[in-house]
Amino acid sequence: VLKNISFTVTPGQTIAIIGPTGSGKSSLTQLLLRLYEYEGTIKIDGINIKDISLESLRKSIGRIEQDIYLFPRSIRENIAFGLRNATQLEIENAAKLAQAEEFILNDLPKGYETYVGEGGSQLSGGQKQRIALARTFLTNPHVLILDDSTSSVDSKTEEEIVKAINNVRQGRTMLIITHRLSTIRESDCVMVIKGAEIVAKGPHSELIYTSPDYRRIFGKNADLPPMREIKSGGTS
Repeated sequence: VLKNISFTVTPGQTIAIIGPTGSGKSSLTQLLLRLYEYEGTIKIDGINIKDISLESLRKSIGRIEQDIYLFPRSIRENIAFGLRNATQLEIENAAKLAQAEEFILNDLPKGYETYVGEGGSQLSGGQKQRIALARTFLTNPHVLILDDSTSSVDSKTEEEIVKAINNVRQGRTMLIITHRLSTIRESDCVMVIKGAEIVAKGPHSELIYTSPDYRRIFGKNADLPPMREIKSGGTS
């Protein structure tokens, strides 16, 4: 159960959320979608999310998890799922942003009309991730949540997914659950969750000096700088 959670995200910021397995990272992001009942207040643009209809709330937030489920339909239908009026051009533009167009056109026998199989069984994990990204980009959400979405892909696919994320980062609020140091470094702020509480919060450049919990995540990194004491009024 999450407890004593309090933070503010400025519109357009990218927030990295890190911590051990079972610490509450995913639960925190699921609360934004009102998937669970909770005590306290969560606001988006100053509006309590309990005062927003579920349909409107979930249209404004895109969430991509590690385990992607695709419907047993075509690539085109999966990208446009839930958007009956999406045009082919809009679908293709979303695929381009998601770094998916190249493999769709070059590797799949029928391009956008290729049948993906139950759960996307005809596609690799990285391909499914990029189709899911394209589907999310097509809805153009104000807030984008990536829940450990690159943890099970190879380095080349991760690089392509990071490019896709960077394509839509400008002006969009993003919450990224990750263990990838490169992604963490590029974030505006990092939140460290441990035991269902936020135990540290700040930019990588600060936490690497001041937070033992943050440093422990990279504990085998021989290049870690020495710790600094935290004094009242700031970091020494």
